[in-house]
Amino acid sequence: MSASDTRALNRVDDFLNYDFCPWANRWVYWMKHPLVGVAVVAITAGICGTFVAPQAWFLCAGLLIVGMIGLIWPAVSIAAVRANVRFQQAWCEEEAEVSVEVSLTNHLPLPIFGLSLRTSETHEVLVSFARVPAWRKTVYQWRLTPHQRGSFPREELLVQTGFPFGVWTAQRTASVSGELLVLPKAADLDAVPALVSSNWGNDQYSSRRTGDCGDIMGTRPFRPGDSLRQIHWATTARTGTLVCTERQLAIQNRVVCYLDVAAAHHAGAGVNSSLEWSIRVFAGICRELASQGSEVRAVFGQESLQVQSGVAGQRRLLMRLARLPEAGIEQPTRQPNDASIAVVTDLSPAGNATLPVVLEAKGFESLAEAPASEDRVTSTGTQGAVTIRNCDDLRFNLNAKWRRACHAVS
Repeated sequence: MSASDTRALNRVDDFLNYDFCPWANRWVYWMKHPLVGVAVVAITAGICGTFVAPQAWFLCAGLLIVGMIGLIWPAVSIAAVRANVRFQQAWCEEEAEVSVEVSLTNHLPLPIFGLSLRTSETHEVLVSFARVPAWRKTVYQWRLTPHQRGSFPREELLVQTGFPFGVWTAQRTASVSGELLVLPKAADLDAVPALVSSNWGNDQYSSRRTGDCGDIMGTRPFRPGDSLRQIHWATTARTGTLVCTERQLAIQNRVVCYLDVAAAHHAGAGVNSSLEWSIRVFAGICRELASQGSEVRAVFGQESLQVQSGVAGQRRLLMRLARLPEAGIEQPTRQPNDASIAVVTDLSPAGNATLPVVLEAKGFESLAEAPASEDRVTSTGTQGAVTIRNCDDLRFNLNAKWRRACHAVS
């Protein structure tokens, strides 16, 4: 089939499926229910049996029996079953599998078929059970892969069945023991800016070991990879070879990292919203800085958390981030004056962070991502800003842009 034929068929399909009268949907949607079709055919058969041929009454009676069984059987089955959901662990990261235990108790002398567990609002079917034995408590296990941070389940869980004919689905609430806290998956970053603190008086330096911070301790020959800012130009001009300065080694930098979580400054919804990606990037920056020995203070919303080095300290940060509202907080907060790194959007107020990471909110409004392009000067007015266009830009270019920005501020 040629491309023109495919386009023509797509246009016909769009025309046939176009909703010309959306205002009338509430009056006709009830006609889609299977019982409506069964009732219409049964009434028609009854009329034919009365005025045309008595044999039509058999069809009418058969349809009525099917409808009654389709109503009563699911109701009795769901009334006799009890469901309990229990998580095997208290927390996990996004995209990580976790074991979930479902206990189903059947009080009927007959097995129950066609049960499923689903969410109440999004109607997502989580797991299905082909058969639950009679007069028995059966424990099932399945692997759940949460895609978004937060407390799971986000909504009420229902156990349902439409067996045997699916003309009507009966349901009841499933009890949940405990909760599963889904932590944000921190972005993988492999660089740290050399100048990360905007308040140098609070940093601690070594007078015996050399590094890139503090007072000048001496000079040495240029090495590949040295920043141009380290070159001692007077000595270089006198000797004719590149000479770099050696400074004190920072024993511990004190870094303030800020995350804008105001709902008004973000766009999109779900796992690919600008807020969710901002949280992942922020968590990755804090983790990398803490693992390099910096004393990190994470500021987001009304929270100000000292991130301790080690797995426990980083997990504490991730748990606090996981508890943030899915849509963000209503009351915007100001960026701290001493912020060294800020993860914001182009809708956020301008700040004076040394290294801002700016997400363009419009690029996260839908899944139709625009192609990534070169960085531009953002509303923060900082040349070294990391500008992120959309989800694809984050997935494929974040590390390269972050490394380039780290070298720019070093």
